[in-house]
Amino acid sequence: MASKRATVRRKPVQERGLRRMERILDAADAVIARAGFDAATTNAIARRARTAIGSLYQFFPNKDAVLAALCERHLRRLHDLHEGLFSADLSRLPFADMFDRIVDTLAGYHAENPGFQPLFFGSTTSPALAAAADRLRAECIARVEGLMALRMPGVDAKHRRQLAEINVDTVRAVLPRATAADPAVRETMLRELKRMMTVYAEDCWRRFGGPSAAPAS
Repeated sequence: MASKRATVRRKPVQERGLRRMERILDAADAVIARAGFDAATTNAIARRARTAIGSLYQFFPNKDAVLAALCERHLRRLHDLHEGLFSADLSRLPFADMFDRIVDTLAGYHAENPGFQPLFFGSTTSPALAAAADRLRAECIARVEGLMALRMPGVDAKHRRQLAEINVDTVRAVLPRATAADPAVRETMLRELKRMMTVYAEDCWRRFGGPSAAPAS
């Protein structure tokens, strides 16, 4: 995803070095959350990590390398989160319960990782980060499409794909705004997001699942 000049300079092998690198990435996440992608300088990241700038440069040659590593960490963590979330058990739930679990899990990740949103959704000027956002979108679509293949086997592949794309793009549009809102507004937005996704899934089931199709309750 990144250019050659944006790769990690030295990967630590000892526990102490690994902890220091993780602390730098934690600091980068916090700086991006507070100041945004463009204002996240290596000096600001080093100050936040309470480490010398030279220590940062032992691992990362520049800001792009720090942000590329942070981006990859988010992708790994979300991959693991998706592995646990999009299960056969989830596919057997009623649509309302299914989307309740999906939205709450993803909203939790957004809330616990405040630098995630500006990194993935506020960095259109960075081709590397835009490419990472596209990778994440593609994985999410594949996960939802696979879930719907289990949950809605009577719906043809074309409409399952359409359902997956609309769900993923809707969540990508709403979750950042909901997370940034005050608690009362956030709860309302998340509740309406779940309802929107549930109604659309039930409609797809009725329209494309066959004459006897009916959503589980």
